[in-house]
Amino acid sequence: MKPNSKFLQRLQLWMRGRYGQNDTLNRFLNYLALLLIISFFVRFNWLVLIAVLLIAISYWRLFSKQIYRQVAINRGFQRIWLPLTRPFSRLKYSLTQHWQYRFFYCSQCHQRIRIPRHHGRVRITCPKCGHQFEAKV
Repeated sequence: MKPNSKFLQRLQLWMRGRYGQNDTLNRFLNYLALLLIISFFVRFNWLVLIAVLLIAISYWRLFSKQIYRQVAINRGFQRIWLPLTRPFSRLKYSLTQHWQYRFFYCSQCHQRIRIPRHHGRVRITCPKCGHQFEAKV
């Protein structure tokens, strides 16, 4: 489709003033619905009905014109969801970082310092308090 096609212009005009965000709550609803649709192969028909309902709620939020209300609902969901997922995202971050960096703690102020690996013996200066110490990276 061309970028200036009439269909895209009409779609943009129709979406103007609508929420249109694939935010945290919408992604959660869609992933949960996908999981429940997979359960269709296990022959639980009521789970498929719930999945269709979740997708309908997701699209209702997507096309809603009550933008401030949808943002408030998403923030309320994030207050519950982010503390549950934060330890896992931190674990993922630390596992990916430990392949390329070595982490040290300043003995005076306990600041965590990240140094690239494979540089041999280096002198590390704490960015917070200025304390210097040597370590093998």
